[in-house]
Amino acid sequence: MHAVFASVRDASEATLPPLTEEQFAGWLTARGEKTVRHQGRYWLRVHPGFYSALHPLARMTAAEASRPCRACWGYRCALREKDRQQANGSMPLHMLADVTDYTWQNLSPRHRNKLRNLRRQARIVELCEPELLSRQGYGILRSAHARNRYGRVPGPAAYRQMIRRYYDGGHCLVLGGLIDGHLGGYLTSYAIGTTAYIDDLFLHSDYLRTNISLGLFYEWVQICRRSGFIREIVHGLHAREAPGLCRYKEELGLAIVQMPVRVWFAPGTESAVRILRPHAYYRLTGHD
Repeated sequence: MHAVFASVRDASEATLPPLTEEQFAGWLTARGEKTVRHQGRYWLRVHPGFYSALHPLARMTAAEASRPCRACWGYRCALREKDRQQANGSMPLHMLADVTDYTWQNLSPRHRNKLRNLRRQARIVELCEPELLSRQGYGILRSAHARNRYGRVPGPAAYRQMIRRYYDGGHCLVLGGLIDGHLGGYLTSYAIGTTAYIDDLFLHSDYLRTNISLGLFYEWVQICRRSGFIREIVHGLHAREAPGLCRYKEELGLAIVQMPVRVWFAPGTESAVRILRPHAYYRLTGHD
């Protein structure tokens, strides 16, 4: 018997609210991120001094793809197809471009069997309010970090504040996997225009055997399908240094797509990034 919480509802009832670039910029700014507006488009400071298009798949015109502010040493943005010849790099993404056909019937028999087994153990739900995630999400984050050593883990109080801010404005969609009254993992996401993005996907090591990650992703894609406006899905940049993660995403049906981009570095900075952070340089430019 699955536990029932007032702050959750079944994933089949969930919706993904669409955002404009302006709304997304306001949401990020309220969460403490640095954003700027330039040529009518919005940019996000992803590293100190380096800016990327706020909406990674915004596909800007050549005129819009210019230095967003004076106080930056680099920038990157995707280009529209018409201006593809102006590209000097690419953005390697894990992407699902055919959302409509991501159905139960088109899953592999192995994945269908995994989902059947998961549904006997867990319930995929929308976490409508931050309370449950604030109580149980930190343990999931700690477990995930101990397993993969990716990113940094904030303190408990900072984590709870981060979660509350994430819910502010009602711009996000958060799914969780409930197993015997406990969260086994959760997925955070948002949508800008016709593109949906997975922000984070964290899994507790104790529940990996249930295939909760597949359940979260499958139900999230179904929400995107039902939306009627989502045309493409992005699940992070290609982390070539993590082949296991790449294989996992490929098994989910996500292809590695090289999106044409315009990338610029101030003199003397590009070689430093390439030497000191080769994998980051690849994700910024598509080049070795």
